[in-house]
Amino acid sequence: MVRCLILFIVSLALLTTMSFATEIYRSTDQYGNTVFSDTPPKNSTPVELPPINTAPPTEVSDTAHRKKPSVTVNMSNQISIQSPANGDIIPNGRIPTTIRVTTREKLAPSQRIVIELNGQKLSNSSSTQYTIPLLSRGPHRIHASLIDQTGKAISKDSVDIMVYQPGN
Repeated sequence: MVRCLILFIVSLALLTTMSFATEIYRSTDQYGNTVFSDTPPKNSTPVELPPINTAPPTEVSDTAHRKKPSVTVNMSNQISIQSPANGDIIPNGRIPTTIRVTTREKLAPSQRIVIELNGQKLSNSSSTQYTIPLLSRGPHRIHASLIDQTGKAISKDSVDIMVYQPGN
């Protein structure tokens, strides 16, 4: 009984290793594409594969003793769009329009201001103003966000404006 069991285990091991040791063939199909297969088609060549990498696993150290970095940035800072004001009418969109924002407190070095026009990012910096050289006729939404070091918005503000072109 034990011999049959050993014989069964050895033959099973041989069968599984044989299935992994199949030959790989490379050929080109009628469209010029390279094809790999385990059955040798006409005009195919065997592919030599490098040995399998069997590097031992690395040990993971316990992360419970790792300290989290201390963050001293004030997260209560708020942003506000000063100009143009909500509801402003820009009489000539061909003249550059400057967007000015303020923050309640001084920006931390890790904070930045993102200014968008109609959902399109115009500025991503520490600058509190951005000049748009040309505004098309019609309604526009200006959006400003104060972003922290992780990329999260701390504070947001937006205004809606209307732009006219000369002669309309």
